[in-house]
Amino acid sequence: MDRERRDLEGGAVRKERGGRLRVALVYPNAYRLGMANLGLHAVYRILNDQPEALCERVFLPESPGEPPRSEESGLALADFDVVAFSLSFEDDYVHVVELLLRAGLPVRAADRRGGEPLVVAGGIAVQINPEPVAPFFDAFLVGEAEELAAPFVARVRALAGRELSREELLAGLASLPGAYVPSLYDVEYADTRSGGPGWVTRFAPREGAPERTRRLYVADLRGRPTSRVLDSPDAQFGDLFLTEVARGCLWGCRFCAAGFVQRPYREVDLETLRAEARKGMERGLRVGLVGPDTSDHTGLDPLTCFIGEGGGTFSPSSLRVDAITPALSRRMAEGGERSITIAPEAGTERMRRVINKDFPDDLVVRAAENALSQGMAHVKMYFMCGLPTETEDDVLGMARLALRIRDEVMMRYAKERGRMGRITLSVNPFVPKPWTPFQWAPMCEEKRLKEKRRLLEKTLRPRGVDVDFLSPREATLQSLLSRGDRRVADLLEAAARDHGGDVRKALPAWPHDPAWFAGREIPVEDRLPWDFIDQGLEKRFLAREYRRGVGAKITPKCHVETCRACGLDCAGHPELRPGLPVLQG
Repeated sequence: MDRERRDLEGGAVRKERGGRLRVALVYPNAYRLGMANLGLHAVYRILNDQPEALCERVFLPESPGEPPRSEESGLALADFDVVAFSLSFEDDYVHVVELLLRAGLPVRAADRRGGEPLVVAGGIAVQINPEPVAPFFDAFLVGEAEELAAPFVARVRALAGRELSREELLAGLASLPGAYVPSLYDVEYADTRSGGPGWVTRFAPREGAPERTRRLYVADLRGRPTSRVLDSPDAQFGDLFLTEVARGCLWGCRFCAAGFVQRPYREVDLETLRAEARKGMERGLRVGLVGPDTSDHTGLDPLTCFIGEGGGTFSPSSLRVDAITPALSRRMAEGGERSITIAPEAGTERMRRVINKDFPDDLVVRAAENALSQGMAHVKMYFMCGLPTETEDDVLGMARLALRIRDEVMMRYAKERGRMGRITLSVNPFVPKPWTPFQWAPMCEEKRLKEKRRLLEKTLRPRGVDVDFLSPREATLQSLLSRGDRRVADLLEAAARDHGGDVRKALPAWPHDPAWFAGREIPVEDRLPWDFIDQGLEKRFLAREYRRGVGAKITPKCHVETCRACGLDCAGHPELRPGLPVLQG
């Protein structure tokens, strides 16, 4: 670790070994990105709260070939009992292989022996689909760390004390709720070149492993805050005190994995959030409110008023269009926000019904008006391109909406203030994600995505509107990694060993067809690589939502008090109802 960086950090935990289980918490990317990840902070705190565990952080070293070492003590990965990866993004999969190679550890779980660390992983990517990296890991922990970490530490310590073989140790882990041990399943697939019926043709547990792995989650989040615990000036968003306001989402956008695998919707209660916000303000930091849709929180208005009245400032991670009111915009502007981010996601009202967003263009324009009227100057708009049933008119709808904001709102305030704000479109190609209604949908071809990008640029750039369009090639690769099975591990290992981590360069020698994973519509009746995870959701519910999406039909948001639609039976769990106080005693 950089000694100067270490001296500037605050909040790091340093323990003596003292017979504790040594865990390396690995974020497979740069330090500045890992330190901005609230999940990493949460797991670091939870593991170090266990008296019998010692947890230290490891990141991808900046210098090529440099071996990874822990931030707290400089230990090599091989010196830990457990190497635990935090996986949030498919783009980091190749870094998993790179880190293991640099550490001198066997890349494949099958090649590890008794004295080598257990290599495990958790995180949102694991909850969605761990199979592309399954051959690299001894075990996965599926779900939320509050429910998984302490039982895992206790189980590993108990098994380690019995002098078991590695195979016996893994068999003992397999019975732990939420644990998935890939080596205990025999898996076969249809051929990607010649075709054949189905996708997963065999997925058979052995040695007592469960048929499915149940995702574990915190049922009652009201009094359980998750906030930044480590301070570092080198972290991205280092000026933000991040605190989680909710998990899950009520709206069921059909492209969004987090909106399904993080169900049910759960809030942190208002008094707990006020206490967390006060911590951030006392440290002179802006309060970053984190959640899939922060505007759903029943206490958002009093919470942001509390922060403002206390002399603090805040930044929400996401806001629905109808939540961008003049009052909220004013509080954001008074806190120094100069731009508003709006996420219509699709350019026409019909296309928004396809993805299950039900609001008119006028509401988007009004949101921009509300923000700019309170002193903000710039507008950033998020869209997706290449969604199922999308037409050229839907693509042009993005441009029409942006130009309406420019001409009807921004130009007027530019005349009043003597300066013109910027309007930027951030456009991401649609990537089908497991555990969403669109998991079966094909990804749009690269050629068509490039045509859509040129159409937007041709329409908007002469009018002074910037277009940031994620590379269609990168998006297609992300789709392959997202919907991949265990055969993708060969591709990732080849990329790390022979092509400097560039997965695209490894594709020509890979014996499988990338389009089979990314570009085809999957039959709804197929057995999917990620079906072994028990999210609590019923597959038939997702299939119904797929049909409704293609038909441009809206499904109302979750009504937690009465809903049993998706399989989670929220109506039977009163602790999930938003806005209820924490019961004492």
